[in-house]
Parts: sequence; C-alpha cells; structure tokens
Amino acid sequence: MNLRRQLILVSLLTLSLPWAGCQYIQEMEKAMRQGQVIALAATATAVANRIASDNALQQPLLHERWQQPQAQQLYVHRLTGPMFVDGYDDEWRYLPITPQVFQNTDDSVHWRLSLGQDEQRMLLFAQVTDANIFYHNPSLDDLASGDHFRLRTLNRTGQTRDYIIRSGAPGEVTAYYQDGRRIRQEPRIRGFWQENADGFQLELSWPKTLLGDHLGVALVNVDEQPEPTQIDDERRRRPLQKQWLGNLAEHSTPPFWAAADPVLTEAVSVFASNGVRLRVVSNNHWLLADAGQLQQPRGEEYETHGLMQWFYRLLLGRQYFPELASPQLTGHFSESEILSAQVNGQSVSGWYQWGVRRVGRAVVPIQQGLQSSMVVAEQSSDTLMALTNTAFNRLVFYTLLATAITGIGLLAYASWLSLRIRRLSDAAASAVDDSGQIRDDFPQSKAADEIGELTRHYGELLARLREYTEYLRTLSSKLSHELRTPLAVVRSSLDNLEHEGLPDSARTYAQRAQDGGKRLSSILNAMSSASRVEASIESADKETFVLGELLQQVGVAYNDMFQHCGVSVFVDERVAATSVLMAPDLIVQMLDKLVDNAGDFCPQDGAIQIALLLTAQGVELSVSNDGPLLPDHMKYQLFDSLVSLREQADNNNVTHLGLGLHIVRLIVEFHGGSVQASNRDDLTGVVFSAQFPLSTA
Repeated sequence: MNLRRQLILVSLLTLSLPWAGCQYIQEMEKAMRQGQVIALAATATAVANRIASDNALQQPLLHERWQQPQAQQLYVHRLTGPMFVDGYDDEWRYLPITPQVFQNTDDSVHWRLSLGQDEQRMLLFAQVTDANIFYHNPSLDDLASGDHFRLRTLNRTGQTRDYIIRSGAPGEVTAYYQDGRRIRQEPRIRGFWQENADGFQLELSWPKTLLGDHLGVALVNVDEQPEPTQIDDERRRRPLQKQWLGNLAEHSTPPFWAAADPVLTEAVSVFASNGVRLRVVSNNHWLLADAGQLQQPRGEEYETHGLMQWFYRLLLGRQYFPELASPQLTGHFSESEILSAQVNGQSVSGWYQWGVRRVGRAVVPIQQGLQSSMVVAEQSSDTLMALTNTAFNRLVFYTLLATAITGIGLLAYASWLSLRIRRLSDAAASAVDDSGQIRDDFPQSKAADEIGELTRHYGELLARLREYTEYLRTLSSKLSHELRTPLAVVRSSLDNLEHEGLPDSARTYAQRAQDGGKRLSSILNAMSSASRVEASIESADKETFVLGELLQQVGVAYNDMFQHCGVSVFVDERVAATSVLMAPDLIVQMLDKLVDNAGDFCPQDGAIQIALLLTAQGVELSVSNDGPLLPDHMKYQLFDSLVSLREQADNNNVTHLGLGLHIVRLIVEFHGGSVQASNRDDLTGVVFSAQFPLSTA
C-alpha cells in the first residue's frame, strides 16, 4: 500500500469524531426521553388522584361490570357520524373498529361482530361467512327454523329474554321473542339481512334503553334442515343440528356489555394537553375513557429529515421498540405495562414504535379497595426527535466538512510526500547504468526534513562509491607500473643464479621461482595491455565497412582456432549488406575476446555461434556458446576489471583476470552501445550480446 492510501486511511480516523458526537446525542436523547416519561407519569398521577378523590368518578369504576372476566363481554364503540341501517357495510368499513370474530371448530362458519352507539341508538353489524344459508321456514318451526341471530338480555329480576332475528329471504327484518307459548314481535329492533359472495350480513338498530346492561349475541347456525312434508313426518319431529357461535351458549347468562363512560371521559379531558393522550382502563382492562390525541407528524418535517433519520439509526444502530397497539379499535387494553401496574400497584413506563416515531407511555394505578383501575398517559417524541435531529444534522454537517478538509489536506500532503519519495526512488534506481557504472547526476535536495536529509546521504554515499569504483578501475595500471621494476630485479637475480653452482635440490626451487616470476610477468603484461587498450580506444578512427562481411571473414579463422567445438556465423539478411561506421580493429578485438572467452568455457564437441541481427534499437552482435551457466546475481559484474566468476571448462595454466570482458565493454561503450550477458532460454549455455545504436549503421 502506497503512502497516499495509508494517509487516506489515517484521515478516516476523523470519522470517529461524528461517531462520538452521535453517541453523545444518543445519551442526550435517552435522558430527554426519561424526562418525558417522568412528566407523563406526573400527569397520569394527577388524573388518578383526581378520580380517587371524587366519589362520583370513582363509583363507575367499582361497578360490577368492570370486575367480571372480560373474555365474554362485548365492547360498544362510540359512533360520531350518521349511520344508515341498510344491511351494507358502507359506513362500518371506515370506522376505527376491529370486529370481534367467532368461529366453529373447523372454521367452516365464522362471523365478525361490530357494535356501536350514538346518542339514541345501539347498532350491530354482523358479517357471516357460511357456504350453506338456511332461511326461516314457518312450517318447520314457528320461532326459528333456519340460520338466525339471538340477542339475549337480563332484566333486573334476573330473567333472561332472547330476541330472535330471522329471515325467510334477504331484506328487512325485525325481532321476535317468546312470551310463554306466544311469539311476539319487537318492532323497536329493526334491520336488514343481505346476502354477499361469502354468506350474508346483518345490520340492526334498537333504542339504548331497550336491552339494559346485559347483552349476549350469538349466531345459531343450522347444519341440516329437513324438507317440509306432512304433519306427522318423522323427520319434521327430528331436532335440527344447531351451532351457537358468539359470546353466549344456549343456556348461559348474558354478560355485561362494556363501553366508555362519558362522565369519566369529560373529567379526564381537562388534563389532556396538546399532544398528550389520556385513557382510563378498568380493572378488567376495558377502555373507559379516551381523551386527547397524539400529535400527528408534519409531512414536510419527515420528508426533509427522513433520510437523515435513517442514517442516524444506521450509524448508531438504534433499536426499534414494539409497535404501538390501538386499543380503541377493540376497546380492550392488555399491554404489558397495564398488567405490571395492576399486579405491583406502582407506575410503569415504556416506549413504543408508531410508524417512524416513538411514543412514550406511563401507567399509574388508581386504588379502590382491593380493585385497581389504571390511568394511561401517552405522548409522541416529535419535539424530542426534532431537537435530536437538528443537533445530529449540524453535527454531521460540521464533522463531515472537517473530515473532508482534513482528508483533502492529508491527500495533498501525501501526494507531495509520495512525489518526493518517488523521485528519490527513481534517482536511486537509475544511479547505476546498465554497464554497472555509477552516474554522477544524482539530484541534491535542499529540504530540511528527513526526506531531504536522506537524499543528501544517498548522494554522498554514491559519490564515495563512485570514487572507490574509479580507484578500482585504475588499480590494474597502477599495480603494473609499480610492480614491473621489482619484478625485473627478481627475474634478473634468478637468471644470474642459474649460472652459479647450485645443488640439484636448490635448482628445483630456483626453477619454481623462475616460473612464478614468468606468471607474474604475464599478469602485469595483461594489465598493461588493458591500460593500453583503454588509451588506444580513445584515439581509434572509425570508418565505414560492411559488418556482415567482416563477421564471415573472422568466422573462418575462429573455426580453425577452436577445433574442439564448432564455430558458426549467422547474419540477418536485412543487415547483411548494411554499412556501419565503426572502428573495425576494435570490433575484431572485441570479437576475439568474446570468442576466446566462449572457447574457454565451451565443452568438447560444443557449439559457438556468432550472430548479427537487426533490432528496433539498431543492430545486435552476439556470441553464444554451450557450457556452464552464469549466476543470476553476478551478471552485471562480469564486465568489470579483475572479475572472473566461472570455473573454466579445462584445467589449464592460462591466467584469467577478467580483463577480456572489461575490454569488450570499453569497446562497446566507445561505439555508443551496451553489452550484457545472460543464460540461454533453454539453459544450455550463455549469450553475450552487444547492442549498437542505429546511428552507427
């Protein structure tokens, strides 16, 4: 990973600042929500104290209907709009009422019941799903022979009365009841029976004072209806198979019906401020009073901040609370806070999700002896959310702005540092040319920082290496000059010693000394030869000639010289007749060194190939031979003075100082080219290649 990317990653650490700010906002929101719940609990406590201190308000809560199990009770909702009784659900479908559902064991028949009341009437709407509808047939039963509804009431003396709603066909219906052996009609209970695609539906109305405080409703479904025959037909006297589906059985007592208390609702509405909803829940969890409304969200506000709220929840991992229930739809309030407050006798609070908003709830019990009703206070967190959203938006804006500025600054700084380091890297990579020479154009930096200091240290190091390399390059000529005189004295002394009378054992040592002197003399001659070649190269004259013809001529001579291996010459047709401007004597001397080196390392019956090729850069003159390979890490040092790396193919006494390849490099550089050594692709030998620019061709 480069420096620029590293600094960009470092700049991302600034994103921890908005995260820390969001954590602070979250803690602040928790504290504000806690304060809101405390305020709701205080409001609910005030309402509870008001009810507990007023006997007129407390007495309805102690009524028997609120102490019974609510499982069989029916809740009658308050209707505010006009209702037209016609057997259709045109008005009912838009009312905030969740019907109660009754069904048989196999769910083949089920029906939905909705009850409501206005100032004068009570209304009922039933929607029945039944594939087989049996209408009333008077010949089978005078009271009810088909599917019918029963409304059961209980008077003050404890006697029950069933009102039968039957129909012989779709249309208007009325109620009947049995008085002793007589069947009487109740015209005050009126309605309509209409069929639909799944069964039928019934809509009724009656005066509020007609049925009293108890009400049971049941659908009596007839599974089988015998065909009418003669009077004494056996099947006519067979009992019909009936199913009772509702909140009462065939011989049960109707329970109290439940509804909101208008006096209690009016008393509670005094405490319902803007955005706060207050409710009173009975001991058996029916909704007795409902005052106030939760503040509805403003569309523009949520449209503006919806994306930011989503980002806020995503960044902080905000959890969703349980969905807020709507007890006003069923009249039944059985949330966990209600049960906890009733059991423990202490206030309980909680939070719920209402769409995109949150609603806080506080429940405070009202103690009346051993019975307990509850006051429920609810309020949405719109104001709280507005404050936290505003703080969050500002925090995100400023921190993202600071992060962007910091990131851009770090990116620019990283680019500047990366550029300086890249320049230093490029200069260090090109400090040594292809021939292994240290260049003298290493850039010098005047910067006072660490990179500038590192650049200057690199320059000083390369300057010292260049001086030392130059010293090593001239060491051979200096050694040959300094050692020639003492070597001459040694050799003359050994020559004079031969004329002295020496024993045979001494003559052996004298002969060894003489041979060593000759070897030293040959070494000095070779070193002097290299120095002379360097001097002669500078003064060599170039001329125009055909390089391909020259190679063909010397190839024949090389083939005679190296008989242990074959020497072949290959000239590219494209350059076979091309004239070049070179020093032919130096080219021949270069070939002598390369072919001589190849012959020394080529095994018996090996092959040496001299090739002249045309390349994109100019012409390439190569000498390839079979034999041992070159070490990869020493390829560039072969053309330095006094360097010999490979073991010779034959163990002879010829001294190899590595000066031949050094002379080859000098000749190639004189012609503006470059030389390199490499192993063959098939790893069977070595290739020495000299590249000459097109200007020489």
